[in-house]
Amino acid sequence: MISDAYFSRFETVKYRKAGALKRRLIQRFASAIHDLFIEANPVERVLEVGVGEGFLSGYLSEKFPEKQFTGVDLNPGDIERLQRLFPRIQARVGSAYDLGDLREISPGFDLVICAEVLEHLDTPDRALAEIQRLSPRRVILSVPHEPFFKLSNLLAGNNVLRLGNDSDHVNHWNPTSLRRLIEPRFDVLRMTTSYPWVLCLAAPR
Repeated sequence: MISDAYFSRFETVKYRKAGALKRRLIQRFASAIHDLFIEANPVERVLEVGVGEGFLSGYLSEKFPEKQFTGVDLNPGDIERLQRLFPRIQARVGSAYDLGDLREISPGFDLVICAEVLEHLDTPDRALAEIQRLSPRRVILSVPHEPFFKLSNLLAGNNVLRLGNDSDHVNHWNPTSLRRLIEPRFDVLRMTTSYPWVLCLAAPR
């Protein structure tokens, strides 16, 4: 499990300033990602779309130092911090809508991770199509589990005027609606939850 000290390595507020309960929820979430990572094996080359400062990829790369990790994110500042924190992870600035040609970094990817990204996108299917284009063996996706994510915010006194909804969340899913989004492009191998998130292991069609 991710240590409490690991959170202090990051500048992102939701990690650095997470209280004890929120840290515990994130630790459980990361453990669920870890379990899906194991289930996705064999995995040698991993791409994380929307990698941010590398919270997940950094954790996994330290657990599995023999694997090759690549991260793409739209925020140049996050990519710069990622490279400073985890120099072994190859990283580049890019959009979930247009991942470009990554062959100069890796000949291909066995696994693509896209965690806590789709809820921010106006056209999430476009991002899924871009992931499908890369033809990975497996894909791990995660999104907030609604209405429980909003309820958690309300109970914590956050986003009360928006009824618990984060201002930058434009999509909301539960396991059933997430499956409907995914299945035109991916076979769902496992759908699971780690409160307040939904996680999915899938294979491109």
